[in-house]
Amino acid sequence: MKKFLALILALVMSLSLVACGGDDTTTTEETTDDTATEETTESALNVGVFYYNFSDAYITTVRNAMDSLLDAAGITYNNYDGAGNQATQLDQINTAITNGANLLVVNIVETSSPDSAQQAAKNAGIPIIFFNREVSNDVVNSYENCAFVGTDAAEAGHMQGEMIGTYLLENYDAVDLNGDGTISYVLFKGQEGNA
Repeated sequence: MKKFLALILALVMSLSLVACGGDDTTTTEETTDDTATEETTESALNVGVFYYNFSDAYITTVRNAMDSLLDAAGITYNNYDGAGNQATQLDQINTAITNGANLLVVNIVETSSPDSAQQAAKNAGIPIIFFNREVSNDVVNSYENCAFVGTDAAEAGHMQGEMIGTYLLENYDAVDLNGDGTISYVLFKGQEGNA
């Protein structure tokens, strides 16, 4: 199982590098192999992939890339749209577990409350991988089959700041709306609770 957890982690990490609307559920057909090899175990993998919101443009690119990688690996999976609602996503996680998911890959809706999803996986004895939206190390460290795959939020913020600085230097006259030589006000608003 650790080999397949590593495979899924690698897939999710690939998506975060590649990716820098739809149905509630997408299913692929399971492939089988009659030999008692790793492929047999791999084809028995039933992954629930939970996205915080299908309508997010970035998440759409991640979902498309993840689907392609899972299809290419011959892994059975179901996609779930949390639609920006943590309670909905937790219900979907519990339903997936009841329906036989044996690995959860979760883009959590609210980064402040991943513990319920982690606890559901822990109670079922199955691995859970949080991705993209950073969760607390306490949550990850409290269950041996829990992991987080994503970027360093502080570093990403620093890179965004550098990009804004470069843009301002190159486009200062266009950005100085009243032409007084001073940029008086800047407002940046990200999603609350998302580092």
